[in-house]
Amino acid sequence: MKRLIALAVLAIASQATATFAGEPMVSSKQVMAPPPPPPVSYFRGNEFDLGVFATYVTGTNGGGTRQTTFADGTTFTLSSSGSPDGWGGGLDFTYFLPWKYAGFRLQGAGVDLTTSTVTLTSSNGFRRSGSGSAAAGVLTGDFIMRLPLDDFWPTVHLAPYIFGGGGGVFTGAGGNTINTRFPGVNQRFDNASSNTNNNRGLANIGGGLEYRFTPNIGVFGEAGYNWVGGGQHSFNSSVKDFVQVNFGLRYAF
Repeated sequence: MKRLIALAVLAIASQATATFAGEPMVSSKQVMAPPPPPPVSYFRGNEFDLGVFATYVTGTNGGGTRQTTFADGTTFTLSSSGSPDGWGGGLDFTYFLPWKYAGFRLQGAGVDLTTSTVTLTSSNGFRRSGSGSAAAGVLTGDFIMRLPLDDFWPTVHLAPYIFGGGGGVFTGAGGNTINTRFPGVNQRFDNASSNTNNNRGLANIGGGLEYRFTPNIGVFGEAGYNWVGGGQHSFNSSVKDFVQVNFGLRYAF
C-alpha cells in the first residue's frame, strides 16, 4: 500500500514539474551573415593607361618691338602683335605604381600654330606685314599624383590629379625673311622675323580630372602651363610660355 502511495506522489510531482517548467529549451547556434565586401575602386595600382586627346595651345607673350636707325636717319621698326595659338592632338602613356596614387607619364602632342602678325615700318613710309602657320611638337615627361574619390564615395568614379615635369618644344617653321630694297634692313631683321625657328626645353605644371565609366574606360580634361627656355623673348613672334589644354579618352589596362 505504501508503495502505491509513493508511486502516485512521484507521478503527481513529475507532472507538476513539467507543467511549471514550460517548453523545453532548444540550443541552437546563431548564423551570422558575412560582412559586405569593401567597395571596388575603378582606379588601381600597377595600372597602365593609354590616352588619346585633342589639344589647344596658346602663347602667353603679347609680342614686342625692335628698332634700328641707319646713318641717313631712317628708322625701321619691327613689331609683332598677339601670340601664336593652334589646335592639334596627341597621345599619352601612364604607369601607376602599386601605390595607386602616384605614377609617371610620357605625353606627346602635335599642333598647327597660327603665328602672330609681324609688321615692318619705316620713318619714310615703308610698311610690310604678314603672318603664317607653323607646325610644332610638344613632348613632356611628368610625375603624376591622383586622388580616386571612389575610395570615399563608392559611386563617384572621379579622380582629380596634378602633374609636373619637363620636356621640349620642337618646331618646323622659321626662316621667314624680310625682303626690302634695303639690304642692311634685311640682314638686321631676318633673325627677328623668324617664327618659332628653334627647339627649346620646357618645364610644365598642371592638373586635371578623369572620370571612369568602367575600370577600363574613362574621359579626362586637363590644363598645363609651360615655361619655355632660350630664344629672344624680348622680341620674337615665337611662343615663349604657353598654356596647353587637353581633353580626350583614356583606356586603363
